[in-house]
Amino acid sequence: MSFREAAARCWRGCSLAGLLALCPLPAAALHAAAPAPASDFHTVTRWAMDEGLPHNLVHSVAQGADGLLWVGTWEGVARFNGRGFTVYDRQNTPGVELGGVFVVMRDPQGGMLFGTAFDGVYRLYRGRWERIGDREARHLQVNALLRDRAGVLWVGSAQTLYRLGEDGRLVDVGHDAGLPEARVTALHETDDRALMVGTERGLYRIDPGTRRATAWGAARGMAQASVRRLAGDRDGGLLAAGDDGLWWWRHDGTLQRFRPGERVDAVLQDRQGRVWMSLSSGRLVVHAGQGRADQVVPIEGAASPALIEDAEGLIWAGSTHGLFRVTAGAAHGLTHADGLTSDYVRSVLQTDDGSIWIGSAAGLDRWRDGAIQRVALLPDSDGRPVDQSVLALAATGDGGVWAGTYNQGVLRLDARGQVGTRIGRAQGLPSPFVRALLPDGRGGLWIGTMAGLSHYRDGRVRAYGAAQGIPESPVQALYRDEAGTLWLGTDRGMAALRADGSRRTWQGERDLPAQSVFDFFRDEHGDLWIASDRGLLRLRGEQFSVYDHRVGLPRDKLFRIIDDGRGFFWLSSNHGVFRVARVDFDEVDAGLRRQLGVDVVDRSDGMPANQGNGSSAPAGWLAHSGDLMFPTSSGLGVIDPMRVGMLQQHRLPIVFERVAADGVVQALQPAFRFEADTRRIVVGYAGLSFRAPDKVRYRYRLEGFDPDWVDAGSATEAIYTNLPPGRYRFQVQAMTLPVDWTREEVVGSAALALTLTPPWWRREGVLGAGLLLLAGVLSALYLWRIARFRQQQRTLGRVIDARTRELSDKNLALLLASQEREDLVRRLEYQASHDVLTGLPNRREAERFMQARVEQALAEGGRLSLVLADIDHFKRINDDYGHEVGDDVLRQVGAVLAAHADAGLFAARHGGEEFLLIATGLDAAQARALFERIRRRIGTVTVATGAETVRCTASMGMVELVPALASRRELLAVADRRLYAAKRQGRDRLVAD
Repeated sequence: MSFREAAARCWRGCSLAGLLALCPLPAAALHAAAPAPASDFHTVTRWAMDEGLPHNLVHSVAQGADGLLWVGTWEGVARFNGRGFTVYDRQNTPGVELGGVFVVMRDPQGGMLFGTAFDGVYRLYRGRWERIGDREARHLQVNALLRDRAGVLWVGSAQTLYRLGEDGRLVDVGHDAGLPEARVTALHETDDRALMVGTERGLYRIDPGTRRATAWGAARGMAQASVRRLAGDRDGGLLAAGDDGLWWWRHDGTLQRFRPGERVDAVLQDRQGRVWMSLSSGRLVVHAGQGRADQVVPIEGAASPALIEDAEGLIWAGSTHGLFRVTAGAAHGLTHADGLTSDYVRSVLQTDDGSIWIGSAAGLDRWRDGAIQRVALLPDSDGRPVDQSVLALAATGDGGVWAGTYNQGVLRLDARGQVGTRIGRAQGLPSPFVRALLPDGRGGLWIGTMAGLSHYRDGRVRAYGAAQGIPESPVQALYRDEAGTLWLGTDRGMAALRADGSRRTWQGERDLPAQSVFDFFRDEHGDLWIASDRGLLRLRGEQFSVYDHRVGLPRDKLFRIIDDGRGFFWLSSNHGVFRVARVDFDEVDAGLRRQLGVDVVDRSDGMPANQGNGSSAPAGWLAHSGDLMFPTSSGLGVIDPMRVGMLQQHRLPIVFERVAADGVVQALQPAFRFEADTRRIVVGYAGLSFRAPDKVRYRYRLEGFDPDWVDAGSATEAIYTNLPPGRYRFQVQAMTLPVDWTREEVVGSAALALTLTPPWWRREGVLGAGLLLLAGVLSALYLWRIARFRQQQRTLGRVIDARTRELSDKNLALLLASQEREDLVRRLEYQASHDVLTGLPNRREAERFMQARVEQALAEGGRLSLVLADIDHFKRINDDYGHEVGDDVLRQVGAVLAAHADAGLFAARHGGEEFLLIATGLDAAQARALFERIRRRIGTVTVATGAETVRCTASMGMVELVPALASRRELLAVADRRLYAAKRQGRDRLVAD
């Protein structure tokens, strides 16, 4: 039996470990479900009040035109971007009564419609809320809404059917059409524009011509039971869900029934043609077509009418217990609920007979023929059970396995799971704590223990240590390549035992660019790949290449390397499993690409946990079926490699969720205009990937300010302070992992305009008028001087000497005027780059200087330290003594900084009471000592205010230029955090780490 067939027999319904981890279910309920194909597992994720929902009872779900989800609950409506909820209710939305939201619907005319339990219909359009309808309409209990193709809004209420006219008048259609007086629960418009009306007394049809209602459902055999929801199929048919099951009238008139006698609260047909039914018992039933058994996806609580398919093909359902997302992922999990002894899986191995052996913190399991069997290990000599933790596995060659344990040494088990040989301290094993095993191919066994390497053969154990040239560090990886070389990975480096008996060791962080080594793989070119705590290493000859976060790996610590034979490496970590095309490494080395293309498989894809387990072996296995298995902290993860990367690569819609200026949230619009004194602008954005929001990565730029794109990682906010006046365009891009910004077809993009108006004296009109006035004055002056010159020429024409002196005076005046103009230009240049109050360089000059010095230090290997300093309690000084005293404090602090500025120290006013200091050519200790002297000197500044003397102190945050902080923005961000740490620690101090 294949691995996939075994999975299909062992798992039932929606038995993914991802579902179980997020929504635990009783095992009995799990195994009662109908079997599903192994490749069609579903992962269920739940959000409730603990995750931000205003109430656990979800009545309705809809997706807006911008891609955001809207969730209607008893306590208002919530907008969901995949990461968090924004709640709208009567407490935070003045004038809007959203005590109970029964219906949420995307309005074809734009915006969203909301039907409430007591207060009629609301519409949200372009950020503005409005109540629809006249006074009578404002007190309806709304159970259903429909905007038909003609633009008419139909409202199903607790008593009858209404139509809301464009004038807001409420028209009773139900009584005029002959509908029974009953609760209207569902509305649907057919292809011929008839109105299908679901009520608690059956299904009715209102003909568009006669406007009369007929008992359409009863005429076709449907009981006069409550209809819960109506939906159209892909071909123009009708799906009616209610208390008597699901009725499906196809376009050709044929009828198909599902779940007769059961209550079905909601129904939809997805883009693949499958029919989803939400049962009141708390189950989603998926009908995939004739000849295929229905799948059952359990959810918690009693189901509600909330059931939709979003733009990504994900299914969303509501119940009394919250909002549920159902996805078909690339992975699933095997857990304790399916028979595993423990969810904390340490190692996995498949033997030639197809058996999968799973070592965990509580023992050993064998998965074979769809059944999981616990394997009993040996008791101690006094009859007490041994510690059952199994960390290492190796095949014996006859269907059995060697099992390395936590404190019982090594056990040999035959194909039946019976324990035979035991290798422990009594047999000479230096430590019973075993992390790695490797058969030597000659009947012997290499054993990696906490006390180093040992070899077992013919009942004898030989320990290898320093005398044999082998490190005595804990061994956590063993690997033999085709040349017969044995490779050892330890927590302090690695070693090699060659077939000719020679030895070679690499000490961590001295001979090896890593500390711990967890796995090896020798490729067909002879390169040795090494999984380490510092990334993936490649040893070619004597040269190491390092691939870590700097070239796109999400995390540096890697546990397992698996080559799938299809051109990909699979790397396990504590943050999911990474898939990387092998050709990417060569292209990075050749400079053809800057980043590796990394697919991440984690909980969003169905893995039972993101945390993979390492320091044990094997920490992953390529099954006979082609699936990949990885031990995790919450079960055994099983990945179908053919599904990885197929569900996420699409262009992400991006929405702007928040724009704030100086802490004041602005109404969202395509363009914003702020005054020149605006100091801080915050833009919040979100790339909408509901399947895997944690895999979305961003970059942004402010055109007109940022010279290049800013890599934001997973951050969803951009902050700008003290922008100069001007017109800007903020642009943000997003894509899911793997990140490759050159793939324009999958990069989402959005933009908005920002304008900071200049002060009145710098505005175009004022400048234009000033220039015209200046030109007029200069022209008048010129004409006056010409007239005067001619008069003097006539008067002094006869006196040549006087005329000569006059001309000399004119030439001198022109020379002085030219010098005055040059002085004016120099003063203007100085004013543009220096602060008026303190005389120090301003922020613009500081950023130019800092960028140049950072680039110079990086290029020449020089030293650079940076401090952000802030005057303590400066606002209190301004408030208590006035701004003139505050200005005097700033001037004196500026004088202190200017007095210390020299070739090795640069000081500037960064904004407000904040100053920037940059020291070059000093190591960290020297720079800190200099900054401490400056801080103490600032503490001596006093300003007399009459009866009192104002003293000031400063808090400082210091950062040193290191390779990990190699940009101006990163240095400022770290210095800013340390500055605020200094303030939190009591102020008047310098924090450098």
